[in-house]
Amino acid sequence: MTTLRETSTDSVYQQLRTKILSNELRPGMQLLERDLVSLFGVSRTPVREALVRLQKENLLQIVPRHGIRVRQVSLADIEEINQVQTSLEATAAGIAATATLRAKELAPFDQACNAMERAREKNDLAAWSAADEAFYVHLLKLGGNPRLTQIVNECWDQIRRVRDLTLRLTALAELPAAQHRAIVEAIRAGDGATAERLCRDYRASCLQFEIETLRRFRILDV
Repeated sequence: MTTLRETSTDSVYQQLRTKILSNELRPGMQLLERDLVSLFGVSRTPVREALVRLQKENLLQIVPRHGIRVRQVSLADIEEINQVQTSLEATAAGIAATATLRAKELAPFDQACNAMERAREKNDLAAWSAADEAFYVHLLKLGGNPRLTQIVNECWDQIRRVRDLTLRLTALAELPAAQHRAIVEAIRAGDGATAERLCRDYRASCLQFEIETLRRFRILDV
């Protein structure tokens, strides 16, 4: 049977985790236990238990006598996440290009591309992020391999954290030129090699941009 303390711990954990991954609590930000107790209206025990769970997920650093800090994004984090994302998206693009796709199966790509272009013109970060994610979720779906989708889904929280943090520090106009439409055309033409290459090239340029941006604002922990 779930106890009240376990419920309180889960609630604090989920809320803090969401705030960290959404960058409401920025990397490097100092947190005080007493402030968290007041914020969530619970005792110290659920807060401490939630903090320990987040530390185990490498989202927080708890230093005795120095307090609690939101963990910086490390270079290794970004490179590892990018490697996983690149490999799986490129594989999915190659698989999708070999399939016989109907117009209705390609339509979500065009819708996502149109939404990204509109968002870029307005510098609407939230709309651009949503459309970009919709594009790649659909790509993985068309890849026809549920395991690929499952693996990327497990990484999405970290992918969003790095992407959204980078976007908050810059303008959409500064982002690497999007390859989304070119990827769609390669898939439509059945050219798997080109679709895979475009996915890899785009993710490589995104990786370089993320690293340069986070270093410029001194957020990246090497």
